Amino acid sequence: MPLPSRLRVWLDERLPVSAAVEALRANLRQPVPGHANWLRTLGAVLVLLLLVQAATGALLMVYYKPSAREAFASVERIAFDIPLGWLFRSIHVWGSHLIVVLVLAHLFRVVLHGGYKRPREPTWIAGAALLAVVLAFGFTGYVLPWDQVAYWGTVIAAEAPASIPLAGPLIRGLLLGGGEVGDPTLGRFYVLHVFLLPLALLALVGVHLFLVRWHGFASPGRTDEPQPPGEGGVPYFPHHFLKEGAAAYVALAVLLSLALLWPAALGAPADPLRTPAGLKPEWYFLPVYQLIKYVPGAAGVILPVLAFLGLLALPLVIDTSPERRPGRRRRVVAGWLAAWAVIAGLGVLGHLSETTRTLLGRTIHFDAMGVPRQVPPPRAEAGGGE
Repeated sequence: MPLPSRLRVWLDERLPVSAAVEALRANLRQPVPGHANWLRTLGAVLVLLLLVQAATGALLMVYYKPSAREAFASVERIAFDIPLGWLFRSIHVWGSHLIVVLVLAHLFRVVLHGGYKRPREPTWIAGAALLAVVLAFGFTGYVLPWDQVAYWGTVIAAEAPASIPLAGPLIRGLLLGGGEVGDPTLGRFYVLHVFLLPLALLALVGVHLFLVRWHGFASPGRTDEPQPPGEGGVPYFPHHFLKEGAAAYVALAVLLSLALLWPAALGAPADPLRTPAGLKPEWYFLPVYQLIKYVPGAAGVILPVLAFLGLLALPLVIDTSPERRPGRRRRVVAGWLAAWAVIAGLGVLGHLSETTRTLLGRTIHFDAMGVPRQVPPPRAEAGGGE
């Protein structure tokens, strides 16, 4: 008996290898409906980018030192001394931005086409939880470089939940590990970023992918109608698999281009005695940052939490009809687009706030609330003759 056959027999006697291989083949042969366009490749691209994040993060961990005294110097060494360290760091930084963009795009598509409806409610809940984990990765990774922006951004972010009655001070203490941002804060954020959040991410991605493959692609028709004849389309492998591979190739090209053309910056080391001017969070936290200005206190912090809970409850309470087509769910789609318009508006106002810009030849200053005011031109000094 040839060695490969003997090895297979030996494994089959001890592990269900043949059954697992056959189940995998059957899954790959599952038909993909004809309406599975390029937007249906976002999930596969996200999985690839998450793997890139894990690989580059592991490389960065080799040289990073999670202590307030050594963190900045270790990141500086990665950026300037370690061969290709700047490139892997830039890929990791830009990868986090692309992942947020693709998660939001994936979320937008699923809601627009009613992909969360019966029997895919658990798939939706796992996906929404993945969004929270991705944003938590961004939040915890924000402090790790321990430069001025990271330090003071963490100070501001940690103060936000302090206004919540009863639980606020406890949440602040858990985040900071003490009375102020310091070495315990960095240690806690590091453990979250490299250990606890990856475990949560791995579990949620596994559940989400299993459910996606188990239920297959959602039909554009109603949930209470049988799948139309011929909806099966072509087998997943190799047809849709190649489409996902092409999309992943483009995503990797974009990621590498961003990392090469705009390497991740590193500011001045953290200085608790000097607050930098114009401090703002990453772009995906700008809507919350601006909302807290308009709704100060506990309400400004609780509103985003309620919005996320509403997102989780969307297929369970808010949109329970069997209809999936956007044109027949006008109220839900209109509310979804209006919510995105509000979020985008808050993000733009947060980006423009406390800046001065020249528009159409006029100098405009945007105050903390994002309200524009024209800056009068400087008066010409009266000249005197000789």
